[in-house]
Amino acid sequence: MSKEYDVVIIGGGPVGSIASLLLESRGFNVALVERNTVPYPFPRAIALNGFSMGLVKELLGPELWSEFEFTPAIHVGYVLNKEKMDEPFGLMQPPVIDGKILDNDNFGFVSWFNQPQLERLLRTSIEARDGITTFYGHEALVLWEDDLNFIKIQELSSGKSFEISAKYLLGADGGGSFVRKQMGAELKSLGKSIHFLIVDIKAPRSALRPGKDFDAGGHQIIDPQGKRPTTFLICEGKNHGTYKDTFRFEFALKKGDDYTKIQSPDSIHELIDPYLNPEDVEIVRSTIYKFNSLISQNWRVNNMFTIGDATHQTSPFQGQGLNMGIRNTSNLVEKIDLVSKGVSDDSLLDSYQVECYPDSKAVIKQSLFLGGMLFNIKPHINLLRGVIHSFNGKKGKPIDLFPAFVPETVTVANGFSPGKANQKGYPMYNYMNEEGFPRSLRTYHPTEYRIFCNGDPSSVRDAVGKVPEIVSPMVVELSDGSDGGTTDGTRLVSAQRKEDLDKHKKLFKGADYVLMAPGYTMLGTYKRGQESKLVREYLSRFKLVA
Repeated sequence: MSKEYDVVIIGGGPVGSIASLLLESRGFNVALVERNTVPYPFPRAIALNGFSMGLVKELLGPELWSEFEFTPAIHVGYVLNKEKMDEPFGLMQPPVIDGKILDNDNFGFVSWFNQPQLERLLRTSIEARDGITTFYGHEALVLWEDDLNFIKIQELSSGKSFEISAKYLLGADGGGSFVRKQMGAELKSLGKSIHFLIVDIKAPRSALRPGKDFDAGGHQIIDPQGKRPTTFLICEGKNHGTYKDTFRFEFALKKGDDYTKIQSPDSIHELIDPYLNPEDVEIVRSTIYKFNSLISQNWRVNNMFTIGDATHQTSPFQGQGLNMGIRNTSNLVEKIDLVSKGVSDDSLLDSYQVECYPDSKAVIKQSLFLGGMLFNIKPHINLLRGVIHSFNGKKGKPIDLFPAFVPETVTVANGFSPGKANQKGYPMYNYMNEEGFPRSLRTYHPTEYRIFCNGDPSSVRDAVGKVPEIVSPMVVELSDGSDGGTTDGTRLVSAQRKEDLDKHKKLFKGADYVLMAPGYTMLGTYKRGQESKLVREYLSRFKLVA
């Protein structure tokens, strides 16, 4: 007789752990199966965006969140020459108002973090939940379906095996996913695999070479002379104290590189020498890593699903691999919850792939494009870059890469018809919070559905009042400030600069309401008088049971 749960999750890395916490918080009885008895000891993912940070903060709770060390990135540069890193060709940095970085809760557009620490904190939170049973040090051997999903798992230390079962099974077991293979789902390649030498370093900031001491952030370095494109990140923990700064290097590997020799301490010291004094560093980890650009063609078979790297894998150039996994897992958990509670029809679960696939594919392709820019060191491309940089340098400004690589929204058609997601530069960055700091609408209550209103929200609030509470969206008034009011509760006021007033007009051009899904997906725009249409189309998303 097997032990029965509501949900079994195979894989207890960050995505599987977050899935278990999300499900337990909704009242599910969850079993979490993970091979490793302790978190993987080395950093892998290193960047979390605003949506992911907001969700992690919510799941950890105040006490554990206070222990989480992260650093909002000030900027990310695209550099032609490692000797001239203070003259970037292009730059990604959030807008600044009166010297204040535009962000929400100090998350920035991306924050550096330490994955082992995050996994430890997630496990601590899991241990405090009555609704999660952990099987650390266990491996899934066999799975089959017979009304329920049955899984035979084995305790690795003793060899003892036994069965557990659940209505829902989630595979969060990485790129080589056992669950995905048993589902018969195929991976589609979206681009070539690439190999890097990944090196994580601890060192005092004084170890930085002259010209390399920039604020927390990173640089993508083309290095046409050395022909070894490199990513160099400075990642400080928020609890500085006596902690050493952390540095991440990703060195592109070339044909003819001896993978065994390039990982030696002497070789690593030589590679990092242009950036850090090798005498002052501690090598935390070095490894050869293969980055794939793959996406599964079937995310659901009956009540089996894959999440995270089991579903999609991307190159590192945007730092979105883990973020995609977190965002899409949140989407799936919401749907499982609504179906289980009898609010939505079972067909809603098919929408998991319909809604998340286009955005995930777009992120992977965009990361490939950025990697192509970095890796293309052919003479004519280098010449073109040099000409553009020489012309642009006269203006004293690098190319602004922020709009291209940090899309403000991803839009879908009104009525939520499936199709290709379109990245649009809608103005999502020009409102102030209660403390007078610029607020990003991307990360304003990022885990909830929101209706942004141009002015008086009373009509749409009346319409939303008829929506079942479990799927009711937030209604937020956005004001240009012309009435002299201030930000308060669910009212946000423009920063009042001319460019911000222009952005406010652009956001509501031809519309009075902007409907946003969790994260930064725009579901539609509507005019006054269309409140009923807005609510009807919004509710169609959830396939409610009559």
